[in-house]
Amino acid sequence: MRFLLILISSFYIQGDYIDFLYPSDNFHTRPSYNSFGHTGLVQLPSAETMPEGTLAFNINKNSIWKVGTLTASPFDWLEASYFYYRPSDLTWEVDEVPGHFLDKGFNVKLNYKFDNKFNSVIAIGLDDFAGTGYFTREYLVSTSQFKGFKASLGIGWGKFAGSNSFKNPLSFLSDKLNNRPNLSENIGTGGKPSFDKWFRGQASLFGGIEYTLPRFNHSKFIIEYDPFNYFEFTANGRDDANYELRNKDSNINFGLSIPYNDLITFNASYIKGNTFNISLNIALTFDKNLTSKPKFKPNIINNDKNDKNDKFFYEELVNNLNKNRLFLQTATLDRHNLDISISTSDHRNAIRSSSYAAYIANEVANLNNIDINSIKVSHINAGIELNNITYIASHLSNNLNIPIEVKKDYVSYSNGEPNGYLNDEFKPRVLFPLIFSSTAPKLITHIGNPEKFYFGGINIKNVSEIQFSRNLILSTEIELPLYSNIRETITGPASDMEHVRTDLVQYLKEDDLFITRMQLDYIWSPYKNTYAKISSGIYESMFGGIGAEILHRPFSNNLSIGAELFYVRQRDYGQKFNFREYKTTTGHLNIDYLFPSGIEARLSYGRYLAKDDGYTVDLSRRTKSGFKAGVYFTQTNVSASVFGEGSFDKGFYIQIPMDLLSKNYVGNYSNLKLSPLTRDGGARLMHDKDLRGLIYNSRYNDLVGQWDGYLN
Repeated sequence: MRFLLILISSFYIQGDYIDFLYPSDNFHTRPSYNSFGHTGLVQLPSAETMPEGTLAFNINKNSIWKVGTLTASPFDWLEASYFYYRPSDLTWEVDEVPGHFLDKGFNVKLNYKFDNKFNSVIAIGLDDFAGTGYFTREYLVSTSQFKGFKASLGIGWGKFAGSNSFKNPLSFLSDKLNNRPNLSENIGTGGKPSFDKWFRGQASLFGGIEYTLPRFNHSKFIIEYDPFNYFEFTANGRDDANYELRNKDSNINFGLSIPYNDLITFNASYIKGNTFNISLNIALTFDKNLTSKPKFKPNIINNDKNDKNDKFFYEELVNNLNKNRLFLQTATLDRHNLDISISTSDHRNAIRSSSYAAYIANEVANLNNIDINSIKVSHINAGIELNNITYIASHLSNNLNIPIEVKKDYVSYSNGEPNGYLNDEFKPRVLFPLIFSSTAPKLITHIGNPEKFYFGGINIKNVSEIQFSRNLILSTEIELPLYSNIRETITGPASDMEHVRTDLVQYLKEDDLFITRMQLDYIWSPYKNTYAKISSGIYESMFGGIGAEILHRPFSNNLSIGAELFYVRQRDYGQKFNFREYKTTTGHLNIDYLFPSGIEARLSYGRYLAKDDGYTVDLSRRTKSGFKAGVYFTQTNVSASVFGEGSFDKGFYIQIPMDLLSKNYVGNYSNLKLSPLTRDGGARLMHDKDLRGLIYNSRYNDLVGQWDGYLN
């Protein structure tokens, strides 16, 4: 339940974001979630997946276990989930107390939709595919829709194989598929894919029917055939598995799925003939704004003055753009062509902010009797010109009967020029230094430490930024702890490596005012399409030092190359200005490629914080709405036995644009990263103002997919 509160709380910031979704007419058409966070029946998976850009949290409880699952769908054909499982009967070896055992793992499902009258879908799935074996199973399943109900039928291996199992139908491919090893050769200390077990051994059929009850708020009655042996499934045949809890009286499960609204679904079921089972699912699809935004109605001021000239026009322009939070940096009026550069933190969509700015500029020009043919808008961030977007002035109106698709053809894009905007004629005077500051509560969460499943609390955090110039910026985060449950933990648990991350709980224990970040950056563009940063200070809770970063990202190319190098020293647990003895040099060569499908791949090679060398592979997908989901894994020259439980670093993350939830447009994101365990191997330095994020919207493909923001 704590995990549920954490997830909900991460979506709520100072009352400006939605805290509730009201029912709509289409929530009943969504697939159901089963007990383990899959789209499916009661205990079993179906072939369906959630829509692209969906994030869901599922918590399930019965007398045998508690399971929490986080599921993301970066595509409408891919579903990936991460689960925590705590049974009520199994024990840890260290204390032999029932209910202290904890398992976790990853699931993945891919499907293909057929174009037929039954909307048939077929899927292949791997559950707990790199785990200890408590949930390990593979399956093929098909789902079809009929009038009022859906039917699913599948075949499963691994934990699906119960009392009614049969010979592997895939054995005609190879006799080796008849035998499934009890223990994978790859298991090591856990966390490695069990390739030698997949789709091997005996198999079982499973399936069920899902019937929609339109008169009962489109609730669903579900009945299924359940092949699981509950002494094997989720217990792995352990001697301490409780007979009373896990004994099975029936292979038929049935239940109700009751949607409350677009966000919340309750599920109640009766499983294995003797156990009540309940679950709560919270799911959001980030495919569009989840709240209505105010229509674009700029407040344009017209100072009636007889002696109008270019200087007066520039003054009118800066006043009107700044009033609408599109802060004018420079401008040039060359005959009938207007160039302006703006800076804004309210919009992550460059088409929205540039079309707003161009529209306002055109209106100001009309009021001053200035005839303009084209308006070029440049976005400036940290003194860097990111892009140039040029509009035809006569098209800058939603009242004209010109389709958006046609207007797109008359807009041109080009890359930013190093300091190009500084050559403009009009440059408003900026009184540096500029100081920005905000204070708000911060939720502290740490899941996956070797000592304890969950640590957390609440702090008061002040975030400030001092701009000494356009390019020189000091970023500071200071926190004051109010409450936490972090008590009596042991420094450096179970790690044979340098404790660059496993001491994290010791930093979280700090109960006095501390500094999370105090980072000074100088950011500039030395050449076209090339960006650089040098920085020093306190980068994160655990490390401070000096470093540099460079990135080459061509405007019309999906390939970018960058490098970073830092010399850092470990901070004292008090997190003020004292440091410990450990110091190191860490750095990476980073290669990024954006595929036409929208998948972004990153390969990094270099040295990590614990002085281990290796590489990280990161695959992510950003939907049109800006929602991003990704997975990563890191392999270094540290052996699995030295790395410890988990064998190597891996996990997944999500990034949610907060303006999807906000009543107004905002440019910030909410990030959530999950790793099975906190270990020292493959650990990277965390630093603010990463160039890849700082210069987003500097490529052609970043811009052309944002036309839903045009004057909207």
